Amino acid sequence: MVHTLTVRDKLDAFIGWFSVVAEALYAAATGFFRGPSGANTYHHHLIQAVVKKLTRRFSPLQLQYMFKSYDQLYLHYCQKNGLKPHFVSNSRGLKGFWIGSPSAKYIVINFHGGGFAMDATAPYLDFWPRIQKSLANSEAVEALRYILEDVGRSPAQILLAGDSAGANLCLAILSHLTHPSEDVPELILNEPIRGVILMSPWVSFHHNWPSVEASEHRDIDAREVMTEWSRAYLNGWPSNNYIEAAEASEEWWNNTRVQQTLVLAGGDEALLDPIKAWVNRFKVPNPDTTLVIGERECHVAPLVWPMFGDYHETQQARALKHWLLERLG
Repeated sequence: MVHTLTVRDKLDAFIGWFSVVAEALYAAATGFFRGPSGANTYHHHLIQAVVKKLTRRFSPLQLQYMFKSYDQLYLHYCQKNGLKPHFVSNSRGLKGFWIGSPSAKYIVINFHGGGFAMDATAPYLDFWPRIQKSLANSEAVEALRYILEDVGRSPAQILLAGDSAGANLCLAILSHLTHPSEDVPELILNEPIRGVILMSPWVSFHHNWPSVEASEHRDIDAREVMTEWSRAYLNGWPSNNYIEAAEASEEWWNNTRVQQTLVLAGGDEALLDPIKAWVNRFKVPNPDTTLVIGERECHVAPLVWPMFGDYHETQQARALKHWLLERLG
């Protein structure tokens, strides 16, 4: 079913910008008095307030309507950098594009975040090339199958990467490789994939964790928005271990088909507690698992902060660079 905006929805989207401006002005005035429970800097206080207002005020369809699609951003990125666009698709539902050479030594399959509701933004295109030189579960598996079968790469040459909802899909792939889902075509690997990089993985749709309340005025994620978007993603279906990794037992992660895993999270993000709980369970049968928590950084800070002019290197981005150099260099 294709969902479209009505004229009324579009008019409401236009009017909604006035409330965003009002929220920004309010945050600018109150930011000086935010105290220790607020963001670590005045600039970050403004960023968090505006992002929260955007997700609270507008529906996912309105957000998609107001901002450029990932495909449009990719075409602009290629034009700006003198690159030839390279889109890929197939009859199995795969849709994606290449950044860099398909013949590179290692291939990173990246799944963008956005709560299964929003498209990616421009910093996604700048972040990974600078580091290195929405799909449902079945589509995510098809992306890996494409690299293995159509491109002809071995699992040892492939890394899965994702942030937030995209990281959720990475974990769904890992679950499917060891516990094939009846809803997704089976994919058998002859060896583990090289690695998985998870930035602020959305591992739990339960939003009563202590970190959710503790980071209420620090993070970009609002409890009611996470609840609404997760409910929309489930669409009436019950959850399971493929959808919420934090619900899976320690034994579920035995024989996971990955050599090494890097998990990045912000110290000020609402999802921190479920991330830590999942990592503690996952790393028992998968000891080559590294968790890095960026002090006073919000949810996907390396991707969100540059959208608002903060280009300083985050602790998470620095840790990712070091991990890649150490493991792949």
